Amino acid sequence: MVLLVLLVISIVLQIFAAGVAVRLTRRTKFNSSWILITIALVLMCVMRFDEFARQLSELTDGRTSIIVMREEYYVWVGIATSLCFAVGVFMVKKILSYIALREEQRRNSEKRLLSAVIRAEENQRQLISKELHDGLGPLLSSVRMSVSALSRQPLDETQKEILANTEYVVNEAVKSLTEISNNLSPHILDNFGVARAINTFVHKLQPMCPSTRIVFRAEGMRDLRFEREREVILYRVVCELINNALKHAGAANLTIDMQADGDRISVCVSDDGCGFDPEAEPTGMGLSNIASRISSIRGELNLDSRPGGGGTRVSIRIATR
Repeated sequence: MVLLVLLVISIVLQIFAAGVAVRLTRRTKFNSSWILITIALVLMCVMRFDEFARQLSELTDGRTSIIVMREEYYVWVGIATSLCFAVGVFMVKKILSYIALREEQRRNSEKRLLSAVIRAEENQRQLISKELHDGLGPLLSSVRMSVSALSRQPLDETQKEILANTEYVVNEAVKSLTEISNNLSPHILDNFGVARAINTFVHKLQPMCPSTRIVFRAEGMRDLRFEREREVILYRVVCELINNALKHAGAANLTIDMQADGDRISVCVSDDGCGFDPEAEPTGMGLSNIASRISSIRGELNLDSRPGGGGTRVSIRIATR
């Protein structure tokens, strides 16, 4: 009777172990060794059922002999083997769960580190932009006022020409300083949001790229604001994608569609250019950097491109908080 009870326990454990093994097959990437272990567990389960039936039959017949005792010995060995296999499979599941947990913790740590790096980078950009604007800006403005004051003095033609050239250079320096400051830390982004900032960026680019028609559409985004970190990352990523398309795609049309859907924002940057193979990323495209930035704010990025004139389409979806 004790043997029958143990057989029942081993059968139950064997069934559970086989079920766990089958469920873990996908997590082991259909490894052939694990498939063989799973098959062995299933076969052992069938063997335990057969032994249980024979023991139950022998108990009913009341047979006791050396042969029966020998069979009982093998049954005991089989039960012990089944228990070891069952416990081993449960331990393997625990190990795999621990590995998955550590992998998730590693990914979260990488995301936190990347977020910290991005925040530090943006803070440094803001600091440099402020120093340029508040430090060098007033100096150039003073030079421009001095040059303007000199232009009102009586001068000969040579002096007027030199003064005019100086005024032109100073004005260009002020213009360049303003552009550098805005590129480092766009004031429009801080004051009016990502949609207005991208729109301004596109309008500045269009005159410099007459061969490409750039269209920007923002549905429901005019006054939408969300976390500054997410706004900055989205702005940098979209600007990077636009620059990549203009540099590498050779497209006649470039379209940026942005729309808000509840607490989610979707952006699609598409062109009708030459396309490329995403698996063989061209040098300088920076797609891995773009993917890392989107991943750091738990966003989704999908890329569809085909070489030979298929164009490129990049879709981004992020939460506003």
